[in-house]
Amino acid sequence: MAPIERPLSARAKSRRDKAPKTRHLVVGAGQPNAPKVEHGGRNGRIRGNAISTGKYNAVTFVPKGLYEQFRRVANLYFLSVAIISVFETVSPIKPYTTWTPLALVIGLSLIKEAIEDYKRHVQDRQQNTSPTERFNGTSFEKCEWRELQAGNIVRVVRDQFFPCDLIMLDSSLEENSCYVETKNLDGETNLKTKRSVDVEGLKFEREAFVKMCADSETTVECDLPNNSLYTFTGVTTLSSSVTSGDAKKVALNPNNVLLRGSSLRNTEWVVGIAAYTGHDTKVMQNSSDAPSKRSYLEKQMDVIVITMLIALVAMSTVSAIYCSSWIGNQAADHWYLVVNQQDVTFNPDNKPLVGVISFFTSYVLYGYLIPISLYVSLELVKVVQGFVFLNKDRAMYHEPTDTPALCRTTNLNEELGMIHTVLSDKTGTLTCNSMEFFKCSIAGVSYGEGVTEIERAILQRRGEPAPKKMDPIEPSFNFRDPRLERGEWHKRPDAHITRDFFRVLAVCQTVVPEGEPTPNEIVYQAESPDELAFVVAAKQFGFFFKKRTATTITVVEEAFENGNPAKMDVEYKILNVLEFSSARKRMSVIVRNSRDGKLMMYTKGADSVIYQRMKPEDNAFRATTQEHMDDWAKCGLRTLCLASKELNEGEYNKWNKQFVEASQALSNRAEKLEEVAELIETDLTLLGATAIEDKLQEGVPRTIEQLMKANIAVWVLTGDKQDTAINIGQACSLITPQMKLRIINVEDLVKSENEGDIDSDEFEHLAMASVKHQIEAGLVDAEAALMMNAEVGMVIDGRSLTLALKEELAGAFLSLGTKCSAVICCRVSPLQKALVTQLVRDSGRITLAIGDGANDVGMIQAAHIGVGISGQEGMQATMASDFAFAQFRYLERLILLHGRYNYKRIARMVTYFFFKNVAFGVTIFMYNMHTNASGQTVYNDWLMSSFNIFFTNFPVLVLGVLDQDVKPQSSLQIPQLYRETQANTQFTSRRRLLWFVYGMYVGVVCFLTVFYGIHTGEADSKDGRPFGLWEVGTTLYTSVLIALNLQLALISNFWTILHHVVVWGSILLWWLLNIALSETEVFYSTYSWKTFLPITSQVAKYWVGFWPGAALALMPYMYVICIYRFFKPTLVDAVQDRDLARKRLHGDVSEKEGKEPGQKLDVEFSSPRRVGTLKGVVIENLGITPIKSEDIVKPRHRRQLSFADVWGKQPDIPEIPAARGSIDGRKSLSIGHSREVSREVVSPIAESSETDRSAVETKDRAKGKR
Repeated sequence: MAPIERPLSARAKSRRDKAPKTRHLVVGAGQPNAPKVEHGGRNGRIRGNAISTGKYNAVTFVPKGLYEQFRRVANLYFLSVAIISVFETVSPIKPYTTWTPLALVIGLSLIKEAIEDYKRHVQDRQQNTSPTERFNGTSFEKCEWRELQAGNIVRVVRDQFFPCDLIMLDSSLEENSCYVETKNLDGETNLKTKRSVDVEGLKFEREAFVKMCADSETTVECDLPNNSLYTFTGVTTLSSSVTSGDAKKVALNPNNVLLRGSSLRNTEWVVGIAAYTGHDTKVMQNSSDAPSKRSYLEKQMDVIVITMLIALVAMSTVSAIYCSSWIGNQAADHWYLVVNQQDVTFNPDNKPLVGVISFFTSYVLYGYLIPISLYVSLELVKVVQGFVFLNKDRAMYHEPTDTPALCRTTNLNEELGMIHTVLSDKTGTLTCNSMEFFKCSIAGVSYGEGVTEIERAILQRRGEPAPKKMDPIEPSFNFRDPRLERGEWHKRPDAHITRDFFRVLAVCQTVVPEGEPTPNEIVYQAESPDELAFVVAAKQFGFFFKKRTATTITVVEEAFENGNPAKMDVEYKILNVLEFSSARKRMSVIVRNSRDGKLMMYTKGADSVIYQRMKPEDNAFRATTQEHMDDWAKCGLRTLCLASKELNEGEYNKWNKQFVEASQALSNRAEKLEEVAELIETDLTLLGATAIEDKLQEGVPRTIEQLMKANIAVWVLTGDKQDTAINIGQACSLITPQMKLRIINVEDLVKSENEGDIDSDEFEHLAMASVKHQIEAGLVDAEAALMMNAEVGMVIDGRSLTLALKEELAGAFLSLGTKCSAVICCRVSPLQKALVTQLVRDSGRITLAIGDGANDVGMIQAAHIGVGISGQEGMQATMASDFAFAQFRYLERLILLHGRYNYKRIARMVTYFFFKNVAFGVTIFMYNMHTNASGQTVYNDWLMSSFNIFFTNFPVLVLGVLDQDVKPQSSLQIPQLYRETQANTQFTSRRRLLWFVYGMYVGVVCFLTVFYGIHTGEADSKDGRPFGLWEVGTTLYTSVLIALNLQLALISNFWTILHHVVVWGSILLWWLLNIALSETEVFYSTYSWKTFLPITSQVAKYWVGFWPGAALALMPYMYVICIYRFFKPTLVDAVQDRDLARKRLHGDVSEKEGKEPGQKLDVEFSSPRRVGTLKGVVIENLGITPIKSEDIVKPRHRRQLSFADVWGKQPDIPEIPAARGSIDGRKSLSIGHSREVSREVVSPIAESSETDRSAVETKDRAKGKR
């Protein structure tokens, strides 16, 4: 839903209208452009070249750092407690016992911030002091980066980084071009060609630079600073003194700009004008923080803290009322208290004031309900989970590219365990994005042999034999056909068309050749693997592209003289390049052939755009070529059409004037260039089509199958054709033969529109109705699939998707998509990817988007979790992501292992944190009420402060870092385990409430046992003396502490030596601290002086007295766990039993060893895929009520797990898009979806195949015995 725009005031409109739309720079030495205000927030001034990326400086660190810390509700509360503790009249504890832990927690956080910010400042200083050269008016002099100013003339030498964004004027190469490496900007390692400003008859040398600096009349007018790396619009005006004639205006384009962050390669030096400096450079404009993402658990933690604060205020209010009432009504009966002589704290004549003081006293005293160390502990645990376990996971390390897994943010660790929907790109994500030229069609004749990887995978899944795999002849070329090889093509009657076809491959490209200009030694630097495959194919066919300059391309072409093969160099002068874009879907170059002087335009692009621009009479092999492309698409090949057009001089000259005018426009230049391109890209002659294979990555089918078993829906969003997308889906295990596939498209209407039978308005109306009808029919199919235990899938194309995303159909489309087992959106644009992701996210489902290119950034940032594949398309996706790795198959491990572990660890950790604090706080509350809410503490101040910091903190940290409920192998072998965390079973409101009540029970039982069961007033020692307050308090503290640490031991599933050290060590630390306080000077130890060592520890009643309370406190938990374990076991219980049986038989086997020897016990699960089918079923006979799309509305607001807008009232467990359900009549947990959760228990079976771990399933043996 688009945000509502507020109308601007008259003053705001006036300010906007007067604001400059461009930047105006004067070229010169020193500081030719004084700092001046520009339009736009962070573009406010023309700034210097110094940068600062730190969050703080020496002045702002303390105030800003403290502000960041006290934005957290819990820290703000503890600050208020610390302030109140300063007033001794109100506070029941000493100030240092509250200020010390608060200072420790805040101090640790500030130290962490300081270290991170110091590293940023060090990096800034290294950049700011890097050396470069600038022109001082007479010559070039050395200077530091920070000394540069906008408008300066700068020289950069080979292998140096550009200090700012430069407009290139000159270089050491003859053609005034240079090569740059941009991997720091976009991750691409291939070199790119940049060209200097081209002014006929003018060479930019020292004399020209002197004149520029002397007259200050040479100017640059360009865009205001912006973050677009690939766009630049500007004009430079050269003064008459520089041109030695009239002043000239020269258009500037992105090819003239050298960006900060990139480096100079294979060029000795370049000279340019500093256009953007410092924070105005494009790389710095892109350094803004990614969208802030917070996990569901983190948001719920804030709710818990606020709830605990409300409970604390309520308890304080109760205490205040009780205290003021008792002081006013009953205190006089207790003459020994002498309340009439007390100060205002207990003055019976002023009960309201007594109540106020009692409220603040209790407010401080009950503060232990809220754990002060929770946020620091949680942050530490997440850092270890992300930066140690995930980043160091060798199973997610890709050795061929030396790429480890990368956790870019730790905020979302546990969110990985709650994924409902995965939205994936195809090219480079599911496939390798390593293209191979495989087949082609020339003049209506299809060439090329062999079977694609997609076809091979489909045959293997059907159990049919696949032909032998053929290795590529050379990288990017896997084509075999004797009719075109070794020059045989020239014998064909259509040889002239074939020649032009090969020329398009060799000339219509932006590849940069490197190395020796021989076919065997040359290296091509291509911006995309498609272009690399085309150039390599042209070389193999005898059209060897060997050289590129700023204005020419040289191709060694295969020629035949008198029937004998020969080679000749043909130079093509590049006149115009009409670049490819996602909107144009095509690229054209206009060149002049040096041999015959012909003026030719060569074009390549998608069939949908090429066919629209062909000659009306050019139908000779149009239909045949289309048939070939359709057949190739079914095999999973990527297709492009190749076309040409011979231009006459008059037509070209007239058009070129419009092109030059559009290229010099300062506003809307890209749109104007597209309009001009439309004028020339008409009446094309079709030459043929190409088919390129992009192979599936290793492990993709298994990964998708595992995700779908885990009840995770998989949506594939691709720009491929419909048939290609369907075949990819089949090869990836996304689509199965028995699945009912609902295909939504409007191909017939598109064809009618293209042929002029209907206009655009009529098309919109008819297409909308058609898509609506198809979605409603799909919803009926989905309902039938549930009844027939079958699967249904959906495929929708880009035009239909545009309509389906509109307000009136969005809800119905989402409803259908979430009821499908597989969803494929084909022919989608980058914007549509983001919109689909946003639609699914807004429904409340936890989404994960994964992609590898810049066109996936919107999708990655729109999802709850973004994953980047560091592949062939640069690092844009990785830089925008939350997690990154090299191969799609690692997603299985990220979600099913790390995600599941992280969720369970953090959920248990947070729950336990509040549980232990409730138990401890209840004992303080009960004793306060026992003393008539007088504010008397039962524990020593130091011991209370140490509760969260020392005695209970270390065990819960280890729980959050190391706990494993099942072995790592089991998490991957049995993906159905993931459904437990996906449904958020460990952190529901009911579960948190139960732990809250249990914490109250533990506190109450320990208090009553110690005060009314152990120490009841009789003599506690041999000399007849009873224990005093502090001795009894020590017994109570010991009982609570042992109960809490034993409780943590009970919920820990995985024990290491570290667990034993922290659990038992925390209890030992309690006794050691008591001994230390007992023997410390009374000024420091206060009431603990000579309490523990000479008195409490000498009495046997103490050592016996704390155990009954701890035992009684834990009994309910142990009873409930045992009952559930035996009578209502979960899937986790079954797997734990299996793992334990394996361990007893064979001993423990680490994950690294991979498999276990000999026979073993295993768990068998019901088939995760539905085996029913809708084929042959008359759906009308099933009695399904027709579904109207108007009855389903699009969700308008983001809500967590709120599905009412789309599906109505839901069962207790949220409806989750799942993979496959139960196939028999055994008990299963239905979630009202196209998939089900089935859980069975343990059975001894034969060893399952190690190569297909997904076949591990459950049979019920122990359930009957239990």
